[in-house]
Amino acid sequence: MAAAGENDGSVFMWKAQKDGAVVHLLGSVHALKEDSYPLPAVIEAAFDRSDVVVFEVDLDEMTSAALEMLAAGSLEDGQTLEQVAGPVIWSDFSQKMDAAGMPSGMFQFMKPWMAALTLASLELERAGYSPAAGIDTHFSDRAKEAGKERMALETVDFQVGLFADLTPEESLAFLEYTVADLETMIPVLDELAAKWLVGDAGFVEAMMGDEFEDYPELYEKLISGRNRSWMPAIEGLLAGDRDAMVVVGGMHLVGDDGIVEMLREKGYSVTQQ
Repeated sequence: MAAAGENDGSVFMWKAQKDGAVVHLLGSVHALKEDSYPLPAVIEAAFDRSDVVVFEVDLDEMTSAALEMLAAGSLEDGQTLEQVAGPVIWSDFSQKMDAAGMPSGMFQFMKPWMAALTLASLELERAGYSPAAGIDTHFSDRAKEAGKERMALETVDFQVGLFADLTPEESLAFLEYTVADLETMIPVLDELAAKWLVGDAGFVEAMMGDEFEDYPELYEKLISGRNRSWMPAIEGLLAGDRDAMVVVGGMHLVGDDGIVEMLREKGYSVTQQ
């Protein structure tokens, strides 16, 4: 059977089943451009046949999540990002901000991880990418309109905690990684969106390996650890009698630690569509 990293299908979606329901695993790109739609018919057909649609988090709660993130991502006791980051990272960060026409001072009271998320978000916005056009939002809105049941694999508090609970070293590494990748972020995302459309899982797996090669702790916390925690819920869907679609970030589906391979190892039939 083909590995998840092989492009043996036409879209970034897998059909999983054993004895119970059919569960389609759709790898999401969380931010896209408005002209990314309509999606391939096979994806829309999988949504139409699904009684339940599952997401990483309840997207209706994202406003409260943003407020929680802002509070959790603020430095305390008069600290500044310049002090916390140190001269080398702060210098690189400031240069990127100046080149982008954004004053680095607006980030001074953010923890490194919050500065990294804000920086990435601003860069995406400048390039025309929006979470509002992301795959998650698209299908969450459609499921709501169609009256389908929506489920979440994680709570907002858990997702905030993914970053709020980073150690100072991990938080700084996340900023360093974001600053280093800033110049290539949009070209890589442009290519990712194109590869996603044709189901090139191998590209996504290789990109994931490159991005996390020097940050194994972040990979465990943001990708592989979460994959393992989601497995009971996904297996519960597969054992049920209602077809479902699970929409999670594309990186969670590929690789040896990905959901596709973990399901195959447990004896499920999982085929790319």
